[in-house]
Amino acid sequence: MGDCLHNYIINGRILFDTFTGELSRLDNPKRLTTLSNNAARLLMYLIDSGYQIVPLEQLSAQIKNNNIPTNTDLVAAEIKHIAESFGRINELEQILVTYPHSVQLSTDVELTVVTSNRTFDDNSEKKPHIAQERLLHPILTKHGDDQPSSRPKVSSFVWYYVRIALIITLFMFLLYFSSHLFSSKPSYFSDYHFQDKYNACNVYIHNQKPTVLPHLKMRLEQFQIPCDTPKNIYFSLSADDKRESIQVCNSDPEDGNQPCTNFYVVKVK
Repeated sequence: MGDCLHNYIINGRILFDTFTGELSRLDNPKRLTTLSNNAARLLMYLIDSGYQIVPLEQLSAQIKNNNIPTNTDLVAAEIKHIAESFGRINELEQILVTYPHSVQLSTDVELTVVTSNRTFDDNSEKKPHIAQERLLHPILTKHGDDQPSSRPKVSSFVWYYVRIALIITLFMFLLYFSSHLFSSKPSYFSDYHFQDKYNACNVYIHNQKPTVLPHLKMRLEQFQIPCDTPKNIYFSLSADDKRESIQVCNSDPEDGNQPCTNFYVVKVK
C-alpha cells in the first residue's frame, strides 16, 4: 500500500477528490468536473507546497509523459486547465496565482482536509470515506502559516470595532437631538393664529377665545394704532372677559431688536 491520499474541501464549497480528480460543489454534487491526471497531480502538489511559489520547472516533474522530458509550456497548459475547471463549476474565487515562470496556490484559498481510504496504489472501486471531523492539513501549518484559519477571526475583529463606531455615532446623534429638543423654547406667539387683515395689518387671535374683527377694529381705533403700513397685531382675550391684550409688532416679534408695543384693557365690573 502506498501513502494515503487525502481529499480537500476548498473554500468551504468545492470537494477535491484526489483519487478521481473530480471537483464537485458541496451545495450541488451533480455539478462537477474532472481534472486530467496531470492537472490533479499539479493541484495536489501546489496544495502540499503550503502557498509557496513553485517554479514551473519544479512542477514539470509531476507530469507523466511517457518518460519524455516535460517542458514548462505543458505545465502552463495544465495550470490553465485547472483554473478553467474551477470556473466550470462556478467557483469565482481565484485558486491559483500565476507568474511568468512560477505559480502558487492563492493565499486567499481556505483548505479543509478530509480523510480518505484511498492510497496511491489502491485500484478498488470503494469510494473515499469523508471524515466527520474537519482537520487542517499539517503541511499548511508547518511553516506557521495559519492565514486560512485566522481570516474569519480578522473579519470578526474588524466587525467588532465597526459596531462600536456605529453605536458611538448613534449615541452622539441622539445626544445632539435630545439637547436640541430640550433647549429649544417654543415661540411665545405659537398659540396665535391668523384671522383676518385690517388694511395693511395682519390680525392674529389667541386660541383661547377668538373674537370678532369689528371689536378688534374698535380697539385699534381707540388706541390709535395705524394700519396704513404693514404690522402684525396679536390680540388676546382672557376666558373671564376681564382683560384684553393687544401687541403691535412692526416686524418679526421674535427679533429682540424690534420690540413690540403692548396695550392692555382691564375691565372692572
